[in-house]
Amino acid sequence: MSNRFQRRVFAVSSVLCVALGAGAPGGVAAQVGHPPTSSPYRELSTKYQISGTAGYSWGGGGKVGVGPGSGPVYGGRMDVHLAGPGAVQFGINLGSLDRVLLDATKGPDERIVGTAKQSVLMIDAGLNLMLTGEKTWYGFAPYLGVSLGLAFGGSVPEDSLSGYEFNTKFMVGPQIGFRWQLLHHIGLHVDFRDAIWRLSYPDRFFVVPSGASFAPILDPQFNKNTQWTHNPMLLVSLGYAFGS
Repeated sequence: MSNRFQRRVFAVSSVLCVALGAGAPGGVAAQVGHPPTSSPYRELSTKYQISGTAGYSWGGGGKVGVGPGSGPVYGGRMDVHLAGPGAVQFGINLGSLDRVLLDATKGPDERIVGTAKQSVLMIDAGLNLMLTGEKTWYGFAPYLGVSLGLAFGGSVPEDSLSGYEFNTKFMVGPQIGFRWQLLHHIGLHVDFRDAIWRLSYPDRFFVVPSGASFAPILDPQFNKNTQWTHNPMLLVSLGYAFGS
């Protein structure tokens, strides 16, 4: 997924959520003189929700693709509605993501030797601002937020030739989504988020093997040994809501 496409998705999603949220004050005002049961706005009646999550990540992989790429993501989350429009979330997700395998001793036409699965365990906490305040509109409550956490990479034995390891990364990123209260105790969350973390490349990516006449994997004159990458994710969570 290109950076341009990511920006377009975020822009369109933001406009839709803001537009829905902007209707909240007018909708609340429109309730005056109408029976409460006829209003599309309802108070959030539950405080907590525990959910199972499934989704997909379109990881950037970095300049040479050795970082985590695309693949399914599964896990769970807990949401807590605070006073007013605020809500916090806690999540744990495991991604099985594709990544490129490199042989640092080979030339440009031969150094990509295949792909492998990179497991990434992501633990995060987020703060969301619901654009409809403490109410839902026909059960919907769009929100904007930010999350931060840690990503733990599993080992990839097939990649012994490149010397690259994902290890543990700090991650942070924006998110946009909505809560949909399907039933009193059944709720749905849909999030589009961007997990941003920094890849670290091994020294052998920047040097030419002894006796070789080809360029290194990364030219040290134009590249650093670290790179921040964007990893957009679409996550859908269905769970049980409770508490008041």
